[in-house]
Amino acid sequence: MRRGKTVPFERIVSEYGPMVTSICRRMIQNEEDARDAAQEVWMAVFQGLPGFRGDAKLSTWIYSVTCRSAMRFAAKERMYTTRFLRQFLHGDPLEIPVEVDMDKDLWIRHMCDRCLTGIARCLDCETRIAYFFRDMVELAYDEIAEILDKDPAAVRQMVSRARRKLKNFLKDECSLHNPEGTCQCRMKHLVEEIDLPDEYRKMRTLVARANVYKESRKVLPQKNYWENILN
Repeated sequence: MRRGKTVPFERIVSEYGPMVTSICRRMIQNEEDARDAAQEVWMAVFQGLPGFRGDAKLSTWIYSVTCRSAMRFAAKERMYTTRFLRQFLHGDPLEIPVEVDMDKDLWIRHMCDRCLTGIARCLDCETRIAYFFRDMVELAYDEIAEILDKDPAAVRQMVSRARRKLKNFLKDECSLHNPEGTCQCRMKHLVEEIDLPDEYRKMRTLVARANVYKESRKVLPQKNYWENILN
């Protein structure tokens, strides 16, 4: 029996939708493009599900589709150097716009999340998605290698380099990653008002191998860009 026919599409979207959305949002800075990429993923999954024979794990197949769409959209956006990012982060202090129609704390969380997404753009598209698959989705190296059509050892090296580059940058530039650091970014006064660094610090004590990208996903409401369509 074809494996795809044994799993209702709605259940697949419910199970994998939030993470597919998170990958697209992390890979793609423009939120509308991220939404389009995620919806493109689910259109491809919906159309391909009847022919899915289970040659690979269902999750591997879905994340392979996600990888293709997310990288195609992300490739259209600019990559940043760490020098540019430092200059940007040390601009004039940011204040909450008066027209913002959302809770202050939630706005600050969203802005920090967008900042982290921007910082990840110092990595090339392939390295970025390998890093997110490993440290956010927590896929095995072998599965990531299958998705990217690479040797597992090469994937390990990519993820290791990504971790090192992001850690070195965030250590000095992000109080969420390093509350004891010397970060003076434009958001720092707002972030400290709601003591967001302390929330991240507590999360690290509760979640094994937690990293700032994984933590940021947990302090925001989960999104599934196909939820409204299915309902």
